[in-house]
Amino acid sequence: MDTPDARNASEHRSLAAGIDETDVLLLDALHANPRISFEKLGPILGLSPATVGRRWQRLVDAGRAWVSSVPGPQLALVGAVYEVRAFPGRAVEVAQELARIPEVISVYATDGTFDLHALVLASDMHVLGVLLLEYLPRIPGIAEAVAHVATEWHSGIHWRLGAIDTSQKQSVVEAPENVGRAATRDRDFEPADRDLFLALQNDGRNRYRDLARQLTTSEQLVRRRLDRLVRRGMISFRTDFTRREGGWPTEFVLWLTVPAHKIDEVGAAISEWPETRICVSVVGAANLMVMAQVHRPVDVVQILDRLRLTQQQAQVTDQRIVLRAFKSWGRLLDTEGHAIGVVPVDPWARSSSAPG
Repeated sequence: MDTPDARNASEHRSLAAGIDETDVLLLDALHANPRISFEKLGPILGLSPATVGRRWQRLVDAGRAWVSSVPGPQLALVGAVYEVRAFPGRAVEVAQELARIPEVISVYATDGTFDLHALVLASDMHVLGVLLLEYLPRIPGIAEAVAHVATEWHSGIHWRLGAIDTSQKQSVVEAPENVGRAATRDRDFEPADRDLFLALQNDGRNRYRDLARQLTTSEQLVRRRLDRLVRRGMISFRTDFTRREGGWPTEFVLWLTVPAHKIDEVGAAISEWPETRICVSVVGAANLMVMAQVHRPVDVVQILDRLRLTQQQAQVTDQRIVLRAFKSWGRLLDTEGHAIGVVPVDPWARSSSAPG
């Protein structure tokens, strides 16, 4: 069910900065199904396929929107939240260095105790330990760092902007996303799987024939492999956009303390909120980290009120505003949030057992 915040999202969208109401409609549909064909999507949105394709390409060319491959809920990976305090005047330098590392999937500058908030993915705990203990701390400019190892990723990747209605969403979505406790992260990529995953980092909507040419294989083999990986919960896709221009300029981080026996329940509930981007439980006294997006800084208070009223078991221990995103799931961002490059997310980059 749509929340009032989602229903009123159009009031906060920017029409002057390059993303209009029709673009937001398109983005919302591609959040629900990032690889849907424009031939199918056009009639659902009341547009011609050619118009949908032109609009999408315009957004991509301007760095305002993109689709990326992401690990599916059954792919065997481990992760951590990495918080950094930089020496005075060196936060931007450290953020840029972190952003160049393929296992560091996202990097944000925040207010509060720490300057930087990063998310890390690795193939296994050994590699994660090497990254957190040996590799990342050597980055020049880091004064102090704290790592929080993730135990469960509760949030999905198909977020809602509140632009398409329920009927349109049902027409767009081809199959429910396989997420949650039912998913067991126990499947590994073969070498060709990893190559396909990395190829789709640059353009998650890449056509089969273009992927086949890039990977020097046949279109039929690429199609069958990708279909199998999606069906087995090993690859999925996410749509991103320039949040400020799309009407969601304020991102923030919450650290919560939740009783251990309630953490799955609370994590699942918060993940359903349309504002939630990331919800992950971690090891530590503050054991649930939430990243969310709202229209205005004052809207953070509404999220805190919702927490207080609906999740009484969760105690907020820290809250921070994101001052700037340097990297978002492999995309390097400029100061306006436009994509200006890609460092493909590669959790196997430093693994001795990496596929291939």
